[in-house]
Amino acid sequence: MFVATFLGISSFREVAQLFVNGFLNGAGYGLVGAAFAIILGTTGRFHFALSLNYALAAFLAAVLESSAGLAFGPAVVVGLAATLLLAVLCEGIIYRPLAARAGVSTLLSVFVASLGIVIAGQNAMTLLWGSTPRPLTGPGESQIHIGSVNFSSFALGQLIAALALCLALQLMLRRSGLGRQILAVRVNPLMASSVGVDVGRMFLVVFATGGLLAGVAAIFQGLRFATTPDMGTQPIFYALVVAFFAGTQRGPLAQLAAGISIGVIESLSTLWLSAKLSSLVVFGLLLIYLSEAEIRAAWGRTRRRRRRPSAAAVGPATGASNA
Repeated sequence: MFVATFLGISSFREVAQLFVNGFLNGAGYGLVGAAFAIILGTTGRFHFALSLNYALAAFLAAVLESSAGLAFGPAVVVGLAATLLLAVLCEGIIYRPLAARAGVSTLLSVFVASLGIVIAGQNAMTLLWGSTPRPLTGPGESQIHIGSVNFSSFALGQLIAALALCLALQLMLRRSGLGRQILAVRVNPLMASSVGVDVGRMFLVVFATGGLLAGVAAIFQGLRFATTPDMGTQPIFYALVVAFFAGTQRGPLAQLAAGISIGVIESLSTLWLSAKLSSLVVFGLLLIYLSEAEIRAAWGRTRRRRRRPSAAAVGPATGASNA
């Protein structure tokens, strides 16, 4: 009780609720982070348009439900298929020809093109279907109570789906022939191509995988809240943070764990900050993390220089010894 009062916490019950909320929300961050990481880590493409893949899956499904009268299941299948196709088209039609022409400026050129895709895509969805938030009316939502902690069945479903998909992807990468080809391309595309791996095909597979993961995360987000044409803007920034903290070369389960950690930190920060400011904590930690790594590297270089004897000091000493 003393610790809670000292920290400004009303009760540990509140902490438990915030922890569970952050854990469940972080599963969504981790799933989108794994999608972004596998694309960036394998292809080197800064696919910022993953935010459009995210939004298209859920918003199109909601439009098909509300305007076309399609049932929830078929609407979700069409939404996921559309976002998967969009991700593949981004690589095959836009990024690949652009990268062939850009040379050393590929990363920047792809990022600018990706940003243009997001702006054009969001405006196109707004013109076609409007900007009014649309709910996804899927299976009925229920509240789960464990002690004093409450959470929705959709939030739990998101956690289970994220864990299952990230585990399946990790097993696929490590134990299947397709996964080994993707890892070979990730390590050295030229060498992989020389031993018969179709690098272009692996790029398309990776984009399709990333689009599917992001689409699933968006469906759960739409079920829990609502869908809008720009609903992918915030998740893509969290995906960047996850990719930086977990690393793009590590497995999807590591990225999921990083996303969950970020969600918990963000949620617990609302004990002292407003909900609007809690996201600043996450990006502040990223800034500290990046600065700390650079500071440590600079300090290491300084220590090595100090340990290395200078030529001026070695010269006279050697001469005196010879004399």
